[in-house]
Amino acid sequence: MFGQFTTAELRAAVGNLRQGKSPGHDNIHPEFVTHQSETTSAWLCSFFSSCFQRSKLPKTWRRAAVIALLKPGKTAEDPKAYRPILLLCVPFQILERMILSRIEPVVDPQLPREQAGFRRGRSTVDQVTLLTQDIEDSFQAKEKVGVVLLDLTAAYDTVWHRGLHLKLLRTIPDRHMVKFIMEMLSNRSIILRSSDGQRSRLRRLRNGVPQGSVLSPLLFNIYIHDLPETTSRQYGYADDLAIMLRRTTWSAVEQGLNQDMGILAAYLRKWRLQLSTGKTVSTAYHLCNREAKRELSVSVDNKHLEHQLAPKYLGVRLDRTLSYKQHLEEVRAKVTARVSLIRRLAGTTWGASARTLRISTQALVFSAAEYCAPVWSRSPHVKKVDPIVNNALRIITDDDDIEYFLLGCQNDGPKALCVIRPNGHHTCEPLEGSTYSGQDSLEGSTSTDQCESEAVAGTPLEAYPILFQTMGCSVDNVATMYHDC
Repeated sequence: MFGQFTTAELRAAVGNLRQGKSPGHDNIHPEFVTHQSETTSAWLCSFFSSCFQRSKLPKTWRRAAVIALLKPGKTAEDPKAYRPILLLCVPFQILERMILSRIEPVVDPQLPREQAGFRRGRSTVDQVTLLTQDIEDSFQAKEKVGVVLLDLTAAYDTVWHRGLHLKLLRTIPDRHMVKFIMEMLSNRSIILRSSDGQRSRLRRLRNGVPQGSVLSPLLFNIYIHDLPETTSRQYGYADDLAIMLRRTTWSAVEQGLNQDMGILAAYLRKWRLQLSTGKTVSTAYHLCNREAKRELSVSVDNKHLEHQLAPKYLGVRLDRTLSYKQHLEEVRAKVTARVSLIRRLAGTTWGASARTLRISTQALVFSAAEYCAPVWSRSPHVKKVDPIVNNALRIITDDDDIEYFLLGCQNDGPKALCVIRPNGHHTCEPLEGSTYSGQDSLEGSTSTDQCESEAVAGTPLEAYPILFQTMGCSVDNVATMYHDC
């Protein structure tokens, strides 16, 4: 079914390489391959084709350096508190991307709709939105909702190779491709590299898919694509699994969740995946304040699951009534700390450039403030985050006349709302060809339609290109503009 690799496949794989990353065991940097000549590309493509046809790989590619990253909120003394990241050889990464581009169109249609992990056009926002929408629908129907958030212990590292081989044969028609993928996973070894340059002895890997590999997420999705059906609705993002059951009584909810957890636990044991009962939690969602402290009784293998009033699912804390009060308080604290960092980068007579401040604000502040905004944008507690984002924009634009409400909500989701009130003392000069001077003033308040009809491009709004670039929009598509001089 699959033949030799082409130079077009090689160029596409090389184009997706991230520059500036650490090399693998062979010490080949991504830049070496990115800037290679056409002759080298042709030779490398021929070499990849030869490896694929013979199902053989160089021994160097089977070795990987491992860097252990401390998980958030964990103690450094606990060995289990680290996430191992494999530094694979760059040529091997290119080969993985070429394999991924071939099997992804074949495998993706066979994956369940409930699994959104690392799939094109899907994200964590989709899964959180889907879960919260189902919970809100149950509120409208006056039903009780029980949710269990499952946690798998070292999910990627415990994938059973023989079981994965069987499931690859079921999903990929080309047997030679399956054989080559298993060859890529077999006889692998790692060397742990510490921050002070020390290295461990060579260790062999008999199970698992390497974390840091572009092929691993798809292989894991294949490994759990046949999760058994349950009466509860399932939500999956890679190894982050959740089930939700809505019923009219709490006894029916608990009975259904216990049955479904028994089914899932049996499946996980069969395929040698370990469910962490200490981290798997249950929670209840309802609008009855008299039962605010209601706890669900859900057990797995005779072990009672912890009940949390506001657990986190894919980074969003979901409280009992979906008010998102606690979540937005945590977001406010996180964004406040990052705005303080931006403030240190900027100064009145010194500091980073405007471009650096904008990029830093987008990466640090906006990424945290906007995460899953479609989920909680209608919450009354959004105002807790608005002033902090406004402060960040004041810092990077160096102007106190800007009022910016990032999280202003409309029917179709969160939308930027920019209010600029010139006070007649702006020092920024309008662009060439402008017909409106910053020292001029408008009578009263000008509506959006009037601004558009009077050629907004000539107004002092052009003095804030950084602001509009930060918002990801232009002067023409700002939601609301007022001129009160």
